[in-house]
Amino acid sequence: MKYSIKEYPERYFIGIELEGGVHHSSADKIPLLWESFFDDMKLLDQSKLQDKFIGLECYPPDFRETKTFDYYTMIQTSELVEQDGFVSKKLPAGSYISFEILFRDITNQIHACYEYVKEHNINVHMGFDFEDYLNDQDYTNADDSVLHFSMLLETDNRDE
Repeated sequence: MKYSIKEYPERYFIGIELEGGVHHSSADKIPLLWESFFDDMKLLDQSKLQDKFIGLECYPPDFRETKTFDYYTMIQTSELVEQDGFVSKKLPAGSYISFEILFRDITNQIHACYEYVKEHNINVHMGFDFEDYLNDQDYTNADDSVLHFSMLLETDNRDE
């Protein structure tokens, strides 16, 4: 699989959460959340927004039993922004393994990324991951569109 290691500073995001979470086998509600988010974005202070969108998945401690995770559509901000009706998140600084994947097959490709890190004994933080949507891609015509799927590397991988 094609991947790179990226160093990120601490970053801030604001967005909305898919109520009730997402069962790993039924991600069909996610595109509707993005549509809602793009409508809601006009309520935010535009001067604090940056042109970087992510889909953030957070995994609760009981994920293995419930197979349900929390999903957020988010845009990067210049600082921590809190506003009613929105969720703010801070992603930690660190080294991230980032895979280039096809948007049209996102669910299967994310599973393949996790299989790859497992098979190659790459130690990643299991609490969250994110899809990094690229500004030069057209996700409305998803045939060839790519994005980056990233996971935080645990500390013992960072010296490699």
